[in-house]
Amino acid sequence: MKNRRGMSAAAAFLAAAALAVGFFLPDLAGRAADQKLSVQAETFAIGKVPSAADARLLDMLRLADTYENEVYLDSGAVRDENDMRIIAADLLNRLSGCGVLDKTEYKVLSLSPFIAVRGKMLSYDSYGYDDTDNTASTGDVSEYAAESSDQTAADNGAQMGIIWKCYISAQQPGIDLEILLDDRSGKMLSFGLTRYGADTDTKEEINKEIQEDLREKSGGLQTFCEEYYGFRYTDREYHIEDESCFVRLFFEDENGENIMLDLERDRYGTVYTWNRTF
Repeated sequence: MKNRRGMSAAAAFLAAAALAVGFFLPDLAGRAADQKLSVQAETFAIGKVPSAADARLLDMLRLADTYENEVYLDSGAVRDENDMRIIAADLLNRLSGCGVLDKTEYKVLSLSPFIAVRGKMLSYDSYGYDDTDNTASTGDVSEYAAESSDQTAADNGAQMGIIWKCYISAQQPGIDLEILLDDRSGKMLSFGLTRYGADTDTKEEINKEIQEDLREKSGGLQTFCEEYYGFRYTDREYHIEDESCFVRLFFEDENGENIMLDLERDRYGTVYTWNRTF
């Protein structure tokens, strides 16, 4: 009799256990599936992505000047938004101190990491691209971008690298600034400044203002590049005949490689770009 009771109790326990497992199984399976999908969504299709621009700053400066496409990311590979805000604040102080920017209070409005691509654009699936919000998941790209030293893909000659786009507003009305920052080094790669309210009338006044302005700002940029990048200044050229006027600064890096960086402005001094060909 005791054995029968024991068997009945065991059977009842097993039935209850089976019922409990059956009840929780869909939830457990759903969680496992969600976790698997999450991992897949955060993984870059590395085999399909062209080689990234490597860690050399010169390569990233060139990429920032000439990239053609942007694929936005949900985060950086090496740095996060807090890092970049601190870097941007320090950079603004440096540029103001060198006379490149007006001395006023600046506020970082937003920071957006993206993959800058020069060359043939691959299908969006290759980047883990999501049509719903026009972003790509960072995933394994951190290790890939940080360690790759081959910047040119053999199949299509594409180049890519992770850059942060930083939007800034000045306390002084009429000044907006966009700065590109390298995700790996944290260095500035380019900037675009819009300043409203230029008030020169005659052609002679405009030409005089252009010459003085470009000389003053190029002198500040020379000092900035020597201190900030560690470049050695060699020469500069002024071009003020056309509607778009610019000064070209020549440097050498630590390996003796030549570097050309342009500061361009319109004739009225309302738009400035540094190292960015639009």
